[in-house]
Amino acid sequence: MDTTVAKGLAVLEVLARAEAPLRLSQIAQELDLQKSNTHRLLATLTTLGYVRKETETGRYATTLKVWELGACVISAHPVKRAAAPYLQELHRVTNETTTLSILDGHQVLVLDKIVAPRALRFTSRPGSRIPAPLNASGQAMLSQEPEPRPLIERALAESPHGRDMTTDEVLQELEAVRGRGYALMLQSKYTPGVVGVAAWLPTRDGHARAALSASGPVERFTGAHLEEIIETVRVIAARVANAMGRL
Repeated sequence: MDTTVAKGLAVLEVLARAEAPLRLSQIAQELDLQKSNTHRLLATLTTLGYVRKETETGRYATTLKVWELGACVISAHPVKRAAAPYLQELHRVTNETTTLSILDGHQVLVLDKIVAPRALRFTSRPGSRIPAPLNASGQAMLSQEPEPRPLIERALAESPHGRDMTTDEVLQELEAVRGRGYALMLQSKYTPGVVGVAAWLPTRDGHARAALSASGPVERFTGAHLEEIIETVRVIAARVANAMGRL
């Protein structure tokens, strides 16, 4: 593996995931690199147009060129193309925040999200990753994995919120998810005040690499409204799977 390329991509990842421009020293510390090496990488990325340096503060941030590449990739993704109109329909019918996600190893990767007008502050956005056991979509997809235990163990070990549950507890919940056909994630320390309902999109091999979900504040996700959301999520997810031709 070319270490220079790997380090350059690591710098891009750090900058892309940061909520604000970073100082050179912050980037170097995050990646355990020497400042001189980090400076050279940033200079190259700046020359190529992927990074910009703020004149006033000297801090670094990614440019929209990074977004352009990501937009090209996501627009060509078969799940995103097939599910887009159904995600909008789910949002329109429920009037809640709706999300399209895929399972990437032990993490949920958010592909698309439509936020409700009365939404709470969510921790996820398109492009973000969430430990799969701590998310309704993640539990829905994990329930279809033939060997979910290693994925669960790794996810819980990497997340500070993973201390609140055990692998056996998650496996027990996955059995319930399989039985009822959807995942229901009540408010937790990871998503305080939020309830999520998700259904998986089956693939040809019987696994689930994608899921649709609706989420919102616990005070709205009760009684008849919650039952309606569960049924709507299940029905629309089945229609997406059919549209995709069972991927």
